[in-house]
Amino acid sequence: MFMCGIKMNKARRCKKAYFFSIDALIAVVIIVSVILVARPIAKQKQLEMSLQEDTLEVLSSMKINEIENSYAQQLISDKKITNLNQSVLEQIGEFYAKEMPEAELLANNVLLQLAPRENIGIWFNNQLIASSNATSFENAERIWTSRQIISGIEKGNNARGYSSRAYLSKANRVKYFYFGGYIGDGNITAEIEYNGSIKDAEIEAAFGADFDIYINNNFISHYSISNPLIPEKIGLSGYLDRFNSGKNYVEFRGNNVYIAGGYIKLVYESPDTFSLAKKHEFPGVKGVINIYDSFYIPGALNSMSIRLHYKSPYFMFVSIGNITVFNASSSNEITAEVPDSQLSSLLNYQALSKKTTPVRIGLYELEKLRENGNADVILITDLSGSMDSKLDSEDAGVARGCNDPHLYDPDTKRISLAKCLDKMVVDAILNVSGNRLAMSAFYGDASSPFKGRVYQESLSNDSAYLKGRIDAYNIQGGTCICCSINDAYKMLNEESNSSRKRFVIVMSDGIPTHTCQAASGCAGTRTGLPGNEGLWLGYGAGCYGGADDCNVNDCQCASQNANWSSCRVYNELNATVYSIGFGSVAACSMANTTLNSIADCGRGKYYSSNNATLLQQIYSSISQEILELSYVEQISKVIGVFNNTILYPDSYISFDYASEAMPYGTAITSQTQDFGNEATEGALYIPQDSEIAEVNVVSYSGARWTDNVYVYNNSNLSWEKVFSLSDYGNSYGGLGDAYIVNIPAGRLSKGNNSFKITTGISPLNSSGGSSADKAIYTFVKQVSGYSKISSSAKGCKWHIEFEDSTNTTLNIPANYSGSEECYYTSQSIAYNSNDAIDNAIYSLLLSLDLNSNRRIETKFSEQDLSIGSVEVAGIPFVWESEVQVRVWR
Repeated sequence: MFMCGIKMNKARRCKKAYFFSIDALIAVVIIVSVILVARPIAKQKQLEMSLQEDTLEVLSSMKINEIENSYAQQLISDKKITNLNQSVLEQIGEFYAKEMPEAELLANNVLLQLAPRENIGIWFNNQLIASSNATSFENAERIWTSRQIISGIEKGNNARGYSSRAYLSKANRVKYFYFGGYIGDGNITAEIEYNGSIKDAEIEAAFGADFDIYINNNFISHYSISNPLIPEKIGLSGYLDRFNSGKNYVEFRGNNVYIAGGYIKLVYESPDTFSLAKKHEFPGVKGVINIYDSFYIPGALNSMSIRLHYKSPYFMFVSIGNITVFNASSSNEITAEVPDSQLSSLLNYQALSKKTTPVRIGLYELEKLRENGNADVILITDLSGSMDSKLDSEDAGVARGCNDPHLYDPDTKRISLAKCLDKMVVDAILNVSGNRLAMSAFYGDASSPFKGRVYQESLSNDSAYLKGRIDAYNIQGGTCICCSINDAYKMLNEESNSSRKRFVIVMSDGIPTHTCQAASGCAGTRTGLPGNEGLWLGYGAGCYGGADDCNVNDCQCASQNANWSSCRVYNELNATVYSIGFGSVAACSMANTTLNSIADCGRGKYYSSNNATLLQQIYSSISQEILELSYVEQISKVIGVFNNTILYPDSYISFDYASEAMPYGTAITSQTQDFGNEATEGALYIPQDSEIAEVNVVSYSGARWTDNVYVYNNSNLSWEKVFSLSDYGNSYGGLGDAYIVNIPAGRLSKGNNSFKITTGISPLNSSGGSSADKAIYTFVKQVSGYSKISSSAKGCKWHIEFEDSTNTTLNIPANYSGSEECYYTSQSIAYNSNDAIDNAIYSLLLSLDLNSNRRIETKFSEQDLSIGSVEVAGIPFVWESEVQVRVWR
């Protein structure tokens, strides 16, 4: 039996082959039942599978005026059925679309006359409307289903349909107060203003100490911090009554509290329209004023000014970029203004326009700590025979002095470049008063038994003397890395103490060939000093340090001893160990693994290069990191001395700029999920029907600085840098830290956009950021939903999921009291496509789902919705339903 469709031409073809009465239909069922009994089991299964198909075909082929059913004839007589050319199935569908009870009554009447021996039911849009069964569907062990989509057009002067429109009469506004990359130290207060009725509030921030929250001087709760690198998420929905329309003060009180990035977020109803910021507000600090922040000018800057309300007996400064624009002190509470005339004479306004700029507020007395170091550094240099070679090969290199213009050429001797870079480190470290540096250079005897030795210079602050000793370096013999690391341990243990910040820099161009073991095994404490020399592995293990040792284990014991020595100096003396592969180390597995393990166990970093310029940058970066880490260590020890300064929370930078007109429509503010990786890369989808009002990425940089932000999209097809802290200098310590970086709209495109964030303490010491990084954005679009002309306009109970994974259940319209359930969630989308209101709401939700993930970006209630429905007459409208006939056992 072939299937007949519902189109008229196909129906006519069907009519030539079949003319059914209800008796004929019953006959079909009886024949099927007899066959089921008579046939073998293999055939029985085949016929059981066709019963539902045959029933669906008969109902879709037989016209309503052809069926010999008293109830159907009564409906025709009562003019409830007017189109006699419709099939029985289409007529049931029309009643269903109009939500008329006749749909179930007619369907049940037809099944009642069939009296089938099998359980059978008819479903419309997954709603059971008729059944003939001995056992329940819910207990079925086997189910056979046949499906068909049916539709119809209601037309004529008596046609009655409905059209609906849904839109947000009130859109919730969202306001953020952003903390900078570091705000401290003491009690911290944010002034945040809104006008309207608050609906929600939350805090996300990385806190450095336990604290109490106060809202408008009302105690909220105490919070304990276990990990200052992981942002805390604090909901305030239970404390909304503590907020007021107007200015509000959220305070974090504790013992030297600091915030390393974060925000306060308010959601409120307001007639105010979205606008870009004209002011950057600073948080208040009571304790030690120590702010690393940034701000963004959305257009071409015309003028700006700074208002500072403060009290500090110590000199307080403000730096924008790398330029100091304010420097003053006052033991009394005062308000200072930095006018546009002064700022415009110091700053390049064009360079500030449409750009995120770091800003720093601090105390000069703390900054002076940068000039008083606390670091003890051991600089280890490889003086083995291979240091006579070129950087990029084993051929003999050219000896050159530090002032030679060809020093950075690839044919320079490794030892020539190493001496110059060692001197550079000496100058960098000892340029800060209070720092000290020692040297340990390892080499080997030229004759048997080829012991490993070191040349040692103890901790000193005499840079001229140390650089003179570097000039005296001579290369010879093998590679006793463990000798120098153990020698570094000896000097730090005897000449330094736990109040100092301690570091070891290990450089080598190859494979270690000596161990420092006292007896047996691959661990030992020999220092390479006279009477305590390292032991060569060449005779017994065959470890000569050549290229043939790169991928074998002949030098494994020497490698393990070097790693063990690094672990010891870190674990027992808390000394950070850096390592540098000098030359083509990366191509040699044993050498590369050894140096990488040394840095890993010493909690430092490993670098490797055969490029002289890059090696110079590596040495510079390590020196800068040591200075910064030593500075941070001191800050924590002396911060209590300055714990009587105040910056009040009504301090700010204001700016006037020429900006483009905001697009017309509804502003929707939301944020992406956390990027969730430390690469750090994330994504943002911009719908084609939306305009960009503002896009920011936030970066939790911890003890580092946000130094680079990149964007990638279908327009660029490559990573494009939109922010670089190194534009303001290679020394990050004196610069502000951008927690929030604006992405100019011109750098974005409709569709998919990707972001990448790096953090560092210098341009060469840069890596990924926090997995909690994200994008916060505002799009503007026309938001409304329209329905097609439908058969009803009743509405339903909607279950809706929002972007933050919260859910709400709304009666739409608000006076709806029926039992219909509709869904717009990440798990399900379901609604009555024949209901005008449901159609309009679905259309509205679809437009509010900016990233098409079945979650809505902006929250709303029944009162925020405006729904209009109109009844139309004489205009054709289409209805559509999915029909299923199911047979079960």
